[in-house]
Amino acid sequence: MSRLSIAVLGCVVALALASCDREAAPATAPVAKPAQPAPFVAPQDVFERDARAIVGISYPPGLERYPALAKLLVAHAQARRAVLDGALAKAPSNAAPFELTLRFSTAADAPRMFAVVADEELYTGGATSRPSRTVFLWLPAQNRLLTPDEMIPDPAAWSRLHADIRKLQRQESASLSAPDAEGAMQRVFVPRFNSAGRIAGLRFPTDGGGEVEVAGSDLKSLVAPAYAAWFEDAPMSADAAPAPSAPATP
Repeated sequence: MSRLSIAVLGCVVALALASCDREAAPATAPVAKPAQPAPFVAPQDVFERDARAIVGISYPPGLERYPALAKLLVAHAQARRAVLDGALAKAPSNAAPFELTLRFSTAADAPRMFAVVADEELYTGGATSRPSRTVFLWLPAQNRLLTPDEMIPDPAAWSRLHADIRKLQRQESASLSAPDAEGAMQRVFVPRFNSAGRIAGLRFPTDGGGEVEVAGSDLKSLVAPAYAAWFEDAPMSADAAPAPSAPATP
């Protein structure tokens, strides 16, 4: 065989091997791009009025920081609107207009907690409307709600708070009648933070529509250990205590 033929044959073999390598190599899968979070859409205030009902719902500013909380507030408003709609469906057409007023307001804005209060007035007939209050205690670091029973888990602690609230009410007004057990035992409170970011007190609603505050120093022994250090004048934990200084060298 001539040298030219050998060279041509070598080229043919090399091309064939290269083609096999390309066919054997697995196709590279496209790299999936991470899904982009949906842009935050702030809840919109609502004001509607017709012959049968009046609806007013307002939201606080700053919810763009906590989108998950914003969704919970919207869901709460939708649930209360459903109650109104259910009452309207059963009411006669000539009934007095029903009403739902729901106002969300920021009660505390601290690094440990962002608290929103929902004050509601619902009228579905009768002599007066029915007021109620719901408190949303949001933990920014954990991106979740904190329930009152999680902070104060012991039923005996709630009983002690009941007694303290009755005592404080009597001190504020000697003519104020004592609240019934059911009203006073509502497990609803609003925290008040001091300038250092600790809870200076918890404000509890009273039957008369007011509030009574229990000092943070009186609450430390009642709250769960995980939250005791959040309260004013709480004892320093062992891991946060300053290390003892080394003895001076003579």
